[in-house]
Amino acid sequence: MGKLLLQQSFFISFFPSTLLICFLRTKEAYLYLPYILFSPFKATHPSPPTLSQTTAIYMQSTSKRLRMRSLEQSSTQESSAHIIASSSDLLSEFLLLRLPIKSLLKFKSVSKRWLSLITDPHFSRRKNHINPTPAASALFLRRPSPVANPLFTFIPLDPSQTTPPFTSLTFTDHPRGIEILQSSNGLFCCSSIEYNDSYNLKYYIYNPTTKHFTTLPPLSGGVVLGINLAFDPSESHVYKVVCVQRCESSYDHVLIHIYSSETGPWRASGGPFPAPASMDFSGGVYWNGAIHWVSPREASLYFDLSEETVREMLMPSLPDGFDEREIRYFGDSLGHLHLGEIYKDFTSQLNVYEMERDRSGWFLKFRVDLNGVAVVFPDLMEGYLEENDYYHYSFSILCVVRGEKEEDSFLVLHIPGKIIRYNFNSKRYQEICDTDCPLTFDRSYAFQYIESLSIV
Repeated sequence: MGKLLLQQSFFISFFPSTLLICFLRTKEAYLYLPYILFSPFKATHPSPPTLSQTTAIYMQSTSKRLRMRSLEQSSTQESSAHIIASSSDLLSEFLLLRLPIKSLLKFKSVSKRWLSLITDPHFSRRKNHINPTPAASALFLRRPSPVANPLFTFIPLDPSQTTPPFTSLTFTDHPRGIEILQSSNGLFCCSSIEYNDSYNLKYYIYNPTTKHFTTLPPLSGGVVLGINLAFDPSESHVYKVVCVQRCESSYDHVLIHIYSSETGPWRASGGPFPAPASMDFSGGVYWNGAIHWVSPREASLYFDLSEETVREMLMPSLPDGFDEREIRYFGDSLGHLHLGEIYKDFTSQLNVYEMERDRSGWFLKFRVDLNGVAVVFPDLMEGYLEENDYYHYSFSILCVVRGEKEEDSFLVLHIPGKIIRYNFNSKRYQEICDTDCPLTFDRSYAFQYIESLSIV
C-alpha cells in the first residue's frame, strides 16, 4: 500500500463489537482499513476494494460476529439456567427466595419439586429471615353475627391486596363456625363457636396465607379468661400460646398455661397470682418477647415468655381529674407497641403513645386532631351519640401502621360507613373503602393480615 502519512486519527468504541476507525490522509486508505481489519480474505486481494464492497464485507463480518456472540451468550445463559434449575440450593437462593410470597404460592403448582422446595420448613425460615417483620398489608374485621359461620370484612392496606384470602373461616368443619381471637405476625389464633359451653371450645393456629392449621390440645381447669398468641419470626420459627385461666380455688387469682409448637402439650407456668378485676386478658398484645395486658382502672401487666414471670407495666400518667383510662387502641406494628387514648374533656384530641424498647415508660408519638377528620368526613359526628358524650366522635381505631420510613406511618379509622386512613406526617386523610360493618368500640375486632409461609 506504500507509506501512509497519518495526519489525524481518533478512535470510537462500539458495544458489543469494537470498531477501530482511523481517518487517514487518502480516501483509499480510509476504505481499505476496515477491509484489512474484518475481511477473512484480505491476503488474496492485492488492490483496495470499492466503497460498496467494503461496506458489504464489513456488514457480513459484523453480522457473523454478532451471531456467534449471541449463540455463545445464549449457550451460556442456557447452561447457567440449567445449572440453577438442577440445583435445589441454587434454585432457592437465586430465584425462589427473591420472589414475593404471592408468586411463590402460584409456583407451587409448577412441579412436585418446586412444591417440595417452597413448602419445606427450612425454606420458610430463610424467607422469614429475609423480611422477618413486614407491616400488615390488610385487616380483617369481625362482623357481629347471630348465625353460624360468621363473616369477615377484608380491608386492604396495600394496593396489591385486591382479593381477600377468605370471607369466612372454613379450614375445619364446625357446626357453628370459627372465629378469630388474635393475630400475630402472619398467624391467627382461632376458636370454635360454642354458645353457653366455653369448656368445650376448640382452639386452632391458622396460617391464612398457606391455608394450613393445627389443632391445639384440649384445655382443662378453670374458666379461660384469654388466649394469647406469641410469634416473632425474626427471633424463632417457634410460636407459643399463652392461656390465662381463673383459678378454681380462688376467684381473684389466675393461672397461666403455655403451649409451644416445639414441645407440644400445655404446661403450667408458675403458680396462681392475683389479677385486677378490670384486666382484659383476651386483648393481650405480643411485643418484644412478652404478652402485654392493659387495665383501665388498675395495674397493667406483662408476661415475659423467656423468664416466665409476670410484672407490672408502667402506663402514661392520667389527665387531672380522671381515675380511669380511656383506652381506644392497643396494638403493635413493625416492632413498635402503641397505646391510643382519648378523654372526655379532650374529645377532639387522640394521643398515640409508644412504649420504650426497655419498657421504662411511654412517650407521646403521635397526636391526631379529630376536628380535621370531621371536616373531611362529617359522618364522624353521627347523631346517634349524645353531644356531651365521651364518644361524641363516632369512630374506632382499627390499627396504627408503621412504615419503613417515618413519613409512611398512618392510622386506620372506622367511621360510620367508611374505612379511612390518616397519615401522621402529612396530616392527610384518604378513604380506603366503604363498609356496612357495624361500628363498635371493642378494641379486639380488627386483625392484621401479614403474608407468611410460616409453618404451623
